[in-house]
Amino acid sequence: MKLIDVFCDVIDNFGDAGVCLRLCRDFSKKNFEVRLFCNNVNILNKITNSEDNSNRFLSLLSWSDNISSYTPSEVVIQAFSVRLPEELIKKIKTKKSIVVNLEYLTAEPFAEDCHKLPSYSDGIESYFFFPGFTKKTGGVVIEESFLNKIKKKKSEESKSITLFSYENEKVKTVVNSLSKKNLILNIFEGKGLNNFNNLFKLNLKTGDQFKLNEITVNVLPMVSQDEYDSYLIDSYINLVRGEDSIVRAMLTGNPFLWHIYPQEENAHKVKIDALFDRMNEVCTNKDDVERLRKITLSYNGFSDYLNNIDLLDFYDSWKRLSEEWSSHLISLGSLTDNLIEFLKTKTDF
Repeated sequence: MKLIDVFCDVIDNFGDAGVCLRLCRDFSKKNFEVRLFCNNVNILNKITNSEDNSNRFLSLLSWSDNISSYTPSEVVIQAFSVRLPEELIKKIKTKKSIVVNLEYLTAEPFAEDCHKLPSYSDGIESYFFFPGFTKKTGGVVIEESFLNKIKKKKSEESKSITLFSYENEKVKTVVNSLSKKNLILNIFEGKGLNNFNNLFKLNLKTGDQFKLNEITVNVLPMVSQDEYDSYLIDSYINLVRGEDSIVRAMLTGNPFLWHIYPQEENAHKVKIDALFDRMNEVCTNKDDVERLRKITLSYNGFSDYLNNIDLLDFYDSWKRLSEEWSSHLISLGSLTDNLIEFLKTKTDF
């Protein structure tokens, strides 16, 4: 059985750890043994499930505790521009491991241009591998188990909304727009709940329930990735943040609204526009794509467009658009499989 090492640096949120865990879990189901080295194992432990803990092909390790004893595998994946300690770099160089720089997800054109290109930083020959939304990129992580969950979706008439956000004043606008319908709003603890409490002058805690016009608000604890996937699949609308959550939300085919991680000089606006440029290339109704672009930009604070649109009136079009986009993403194949095929060209995988 082939061994793969993945290194992940968690800075201030669950997203990086979440993507790496999904990737490593999927590798372990495809006859690979995987060691996920992370600088914050506590974050990983918050999103693992019982199957992860009993998976003998998946190890979750702290790299700071393993520097001196580390022996590199034949393949080393450095996730999201992680900077490894010099001692680890020396060992990887001595081993002559195949090194892959797994980059952040982006819809920007440079992802296609740089995908699979070699790099020679730290005196090691490595290769860029870009997740993405086109056939010229690596796609996104799509597990068979997740696709099976989507096929077994409980109800087409879901009444629940998920809310997972950073600080965002537009959450209030969106919730008020949806509050005319009898829905359940599931908010997860953390930044999203703190933001909601600040906007609505509340002090809700995990386990609390609150009635807001026709919406029933439920406050939930952080859950495992599998549980979160189930919420996303069975939701009417998903309000999500970051990279890992938006990918899962898009794959479900349910309407989604993305709160992207804010960046200096509004660099995140470029990423939003790039996503909708890609959607415009493959989705049938261009007007609906542009409407959702405006909604998403407004949700991220770039306009007041949300103040003048009824999201419930847009829902049916939004649903059709989301289903079409989901089908496109699934057609690209999984990031895991695409990465394995690439590794086969570089080693005897």
